[in-house]
Amino acid sequence: MPKRLLNTFERWRSQRDRKNQPWYEHSYFVLDMETTGLDPKTHQVVSLGWVLVEQGTIQLDTAQHLLLDSAQIDDVSVGIHMITDRDVLEQGRRHASVLRYLRQIMKDKVLVVHYSPLELGFLKSLWRTQPMPALSFEWIDTMQIEVQRRARAQEVIAEGGFRLPACRERYGLPDYQGHDALTDAMATAELLLAQAAHYNHHDPSLQELIKLGGGRMRLSSTEK
Repeated sequence: MPKRLLNTFERWRSQRDRKNQPWYEHSYFVLDMETTGLDPKTHQVVSLGWVLVEQGTIQLDTAQHLLLDSAQIDDVSVGIHMITDRDVLEQGRRHASVLRYLRQIMKDKVLVVHYSPLELGFLKSLWRTQPMPALSFEWIDTMQIEVQRRARAQEVIAEGGFRLPACRERYGLPDYQGHDALTDAMATAELLLAQAAHYNHHDPSLQELIKLGGGRMRLSSTEK
């Protein structure tokens, strides 16, 4: 076998073996974003909140909540996330610096979000705003995991039953009163741990979680 082909095969086998390890042997970057609306093509990211999960434990000292100085606030978005122009002026971080910081933390971690079409869409849009090196990673969507689990159990879920608070309630997790990006990132991390703990009476592998609700993504500032 040619050396180049052999190296490619070895990398593929290494990635496969890694994904088949128990989920808690991986590092997770749990992210939530507050935005000015629901369309990544026309709306903006206002703030980002995240926390890391290592060895199956939420690392509270890694929790971060950052506002972007580029955010443009209007009356509608204020009513959603309660972040004002004054907050952005006083607490906003430089857009480019936040992205570089974000990329550094995300390296070699599995991204976790709740409702991937929205979060991944805004993350992709955010990446295109600055010249950034490409980044590839696996991702998991706690909403998709919940949808698949309930479908397999043939449970009928009412409208709105896959929103974050409703998903958490099914595992006996409390509803947080405040809903900013960091609070929702923490809530998503707790949901992930609960879903893993209730997975068919054994610890799932990363690959099993990805099959339930996840995939692989490549972020690039040059790809449209």
